[in-house]
Amino acid sequence: MLNEDLIAHFWSIDQETLFKRTGSGLPGLSENEANARLSRQRKANKTVQPWRRDAKLLLAQYKNPLVLLLIFAVFLSLILKEYSDGIIVLIVLLSTGIFGFFQERNAGRAVEKLRALLHSKVRVRRDGKEEDIPADEVVTGDIVLLSAGCMIPSDALILESNNLHVNESILTGEAFPVEKNSGTCKPDAPLSAVGNSVFKGSSVVSGSAVVLTANAGKYTELGKIASSLESEMSVNAFEIGIMKFGYLLMRLTIIATGAILIFNIILHKPFIDSILFALALAIGLTPELLPVITTITLSAGAKRIAAKKVIVKKLSAIQNLGEIDILCSDKTGTITEGAVQIESVTDLNGNRSDKAWLYAYLNAYFETGFSNSMDDAIRQVKAVDITGYSKCNELPYDFIRKCLSITVSFGDQQLLITKGAVDNILQVCSFCERAGASQCTIEEVKDELKQRFAALSGNGFRVIGVCYKNITGTTRIGKDDEKDMVFLGFIVLYDPPKKGIVESITALRNTGIALKVIKCNFGGVKTTTKLNGFLVSDISF
Repeated sequence: MLNEDLIAHFWSIDQETLFKRTGSGLPGLSENEANARLSRQRKANKTVQPWRRDAKLLLAQYKNPLVLLLIFAVFLSLILKEYSDGIIVLIVLLSTGIFGFFQERNAGRAVEKLRALLHSKVRVRRDGKEEDIPADEVVTGDIVLLSAGCMIPSDALILESNNLHVNESILTGEAFPVEKNSGTCKPDAPLSAVGNSVFKGSSVVSGSAVVLTANAGKYTELGKIASSLESEMSVNAFEIGIMKFGYLLMRLTIIATGAILIFNIILHKPFIDSILFALALAIGLTPELLPVITTITLSAGAKRIAAKKVIVKKLSAIQNLGEIDILCSDKTGTITEGAVQIESVTDLNGNRSDKAWLYAYLNAYFETGFSNSMDDAIRQVKAVDITGYSKCNELPYDFIRKCLSITVSFGDQQLLITKGAVDNILQVCSFCERAGASQCTIEEVKDELKQRFAALSGNGFRVIGVCYKNITGTTRIGKDDEKDMVFLGFIVLYDPPKKGIVESITALRNTGIALKVIKCNFGGVKTTTKLNGFLVSDISF
């Protein structure tokens, strides 16, 4: 039985069962079935026609109790033939609503134009044939073919994979790619531990895969996040405050005018005169220009922010900026440039090591497997002379060994050079090279190495290790050869802060706003980030 609704924990379902639940197979869906599902999917996503969306936005400008009170005053004025008062208030109401409508409508259209630029296509298999379709037309049961550079259009189970590595930072916050393979996972596994599935919004860094779409559209993990944000942000604090103020004025106006009307009737005053007096009092108690002043003020703020290339979709959001006392931010790409750079390459004692520089550069220069930002940063260094060195072999990086090895020849020598995660490098080393090329056993300096690694990491640096071994005479190498190696030193990398970010943080602190860096930390360890003298605490989750 086909279930086009949410398929929960689909990563714990085997391929055959998921094929049955989605009504699909290896040849993919038929064109007719895919079109029928796309129609139902769009209906479920409640795609609103533009004119209806505009009408709803215009009516939303008049939902405030204060505005409703003024509308009531207009009708009452017209009924009592007080046309001048009614027309004045009506003009104020119309100008306020139309001004706010066009401001928010133009902002919304600008966002839609930006989204239109981001439309991408994906390759799917339908009726046994491969074709390219827009990413937002992928439906439940589609067989999607992924390759390096693809944006993943849906939540899908991996059927086949070849060295697949995916960037899931949009969901997990982890900037480094994760390896994916077919299989099954536990139903209660967190997204960061689901290794047999891919999720919408993430991207393929390397490798290829064939996947079966389990959830599409609003049922994806990213879609659920978007839906929750829309529901949570429907009414903000400023709107709530204005609504409370409007209700207060409405109650006071009704009570005051009603009491005065009753009092005049008891005193046998003329009935029409009593109503006119009550109407005048109601209009006098109502601040007719308040909606206009509020709209103009918020629009002025929106224009100032627009000058800094920020689109404000909802005018009332401007007021919320003034209420911030804690700003939660991402670090990579927001506070920092999101581009890794080399800080230094040092030996055991923290001194510059030319030999470690050379071997790190050789490893990065000849590496041809997994493309990553750290190797790119090392290769940008032009001062290293590798004349006479040639590549012999390579052991590609994987996320189990967490290291990469290459063999190079220089004259009649052959070297195995390995770099990777410090802990993993230390496990394959038996010796450590000191200044002057003297060596000692790794056990003698292991504690010192770990302390230096911890100190560098504590200062916000990313640190990897580099080691080598002479393997002259060896024709073929394997992972078993990564042992009894000589530790050379640390490659210290950092993500530089953006230009002007320190001044921005200073300005935030001077205005009493605390900055918190949101960081996914599945180990549960709370850390800190040091940024040019500032110590910014992370919120781990």
